[in-house]
Amino acid sequence: MWTRRNVLKSLAAGGGVLAIPLALRTAFGAGDPDLLLKIVAAPASMAVRSGQETRGLRYTGEVLRGRRDAILPSAGNLGPTLDLRRGERVRIEVENHTGEPTVIHWHGMIVPDSADGHPHQAVGSGSSYTIEFTVRNRAGTYLYHPHPHRLTGRQTYGGLAGLLIVREPGERDTGLPAPEHELALVLQDRRFRQDNQLVFKRMMMDDMNGVLGDRVLVNGVDDAAFKVAPRVYRLRVANVSNARIYKLAWSDGRPLRVIASDGGLFSRAEGVQELPYATLFPFERIELLEDFGARRNGAEIALVSKAFAGMDMMGGDGMMGDMMGGMMGGGMMGGMMGPSQGDELHIARFTVAPGPRARAQALALPGEEARVVEGKYELHTQVAFRQMRGFLNGRQFDSDDMTAVADDERLPVGKASVWTFSNDGRGMPMPHPIHVHGVQFRVIERSAGGVPADLRGGMHGAGFKDTFGIFPGERVRVLIAPQVAGLFMYHCHNLEHEDGGMMRNCQFGA
Repeated sequence: MWTRRNVLKSLAAGGGVLAIPLALRTAFGAGDPDLLLKIVAAPASMAVRSGQETRGLRYTGEVLRGRRDAILPSAGNLGPTLDLRRGERVRIEVENHTGEPTVIHWHGMIVPDSADGHPHQAVGSGSSYTIEFTVRNRAGTYLYHPHPHRLTGRQTYGGLAGLLIVREPGERDTGLPAPEHELALVLQDRRFRQDNQLVFKRMMMDDMNGVLGDRVLVNGVDDAAFKVAPRVYRLRVANVSNARIYKLAWSDGRPLRVIASDGGLFSRAEGVQELPYATLFPFERIELLEDFGARRNGAEIALVSKAFAGMDMMGGDGMMGDMMGGMMGGGMMGGMMGPSQGDELHIARFTVAPGPRARAQALALPGEEARVVEGKYELHTQVAFRQMRGFLNGRQFDSDDMTAVADDERLPVGKASVWTFSNDGRGMPMPHPIHVHGVQFRVIERSAGGVPADLRGGMHGAGFKDTFGIFPGERVRVLIAPQVAGLFMYHCHNLEHEDGGMMRNCQFGA
């Protein structure tokens, strides 16, 4: 029987909002939330390319109470955009009709562990659950996607993903373009059959390299095109590909002006990062300022991913691809093995519409936030990939005990610790995107030797992060200060590596 005492005991034991029936959560809650949203995950047929619709999975959303503009529609296979405001209290009801277990992870968001979307919180098809959190994050570009153990890659590839934007009033004081002059660019590479159906895994190497596609969907559609006014735009770019690393560049050679990373705008001291291209690992985000008014009326430019030396095991420039290509001929092997890491790819076309040129406002980036007290605590994690599986300090995710935590996977709350990751474990040398749930951190040091020469110019160390790439032989140190106690995760965000067990729990606080 659910009594108030039982509810409080459940909360104290870590069951949180998920463990309590919705009617009682409402009765015992501290008043109504600012927003009540509903998200449904279900099979769908989607207009992704011209011709036959593509079958897959899709999130749909509905505002049950509160601002009607908190959920914005999207095209193709992409879920709706959640447009939230810092300080809002949000309650979200999630329904699962996918045919298999699922749960939503709020990528980059600082939420209670009961709302984070840990694999042990996945619910079966036909079930639903409710979470609640107050938006604590800085204004920025975040994501939501599934996180069930062993199913994340397939469900995300099938279409379960969406953008989450956090706004706050102070943004307008920076001189950034207004929301009507923003463009979201959610990048997902995919492979298609001739009938427009998705091709997921074809061979063992897809588990090793991660699934790669030869077409890039932007905001859920293929061959995306945008007509832009001759003025400055804010571009929110998110890599929501299973495994693809992008080398983003403009086709006309103009540099990228990067103003934000995973956790929001750079500080005034960091300034705008002007790069010849941007290296973007899976589930990293950046924001760009682009003045289309600097180009002539009618100009057509493209956003592309430039070629770089492949880092997968079977691609044309990969270790085994080199050997097999020599024996059988590179062209035939390339066709057999399919897309490779480092392929040149078209992303989207932009056409500058005729019209008066609007002058750019002066940009005033925010000052640095107050730094938290630095503690003396340090963690060290060695990254390795061998025998088709990834390891973190020699361990994998414990599917029998999904909440297991080792002594060297604990961090204090409210104090800054240093966490060092080294990609030098024995086995296959592979790059890995590392993601830590429930916190934003700063990259404070990278060993220069590990970054490939043709990707080095696109790396930056500014801003708050929740995901970073680490190359073979590289060491990356991050300054991390969790503010919310609880059980969270850290893992490789190559989704096939993650599904193969390359993830672990971390405990923030006692």
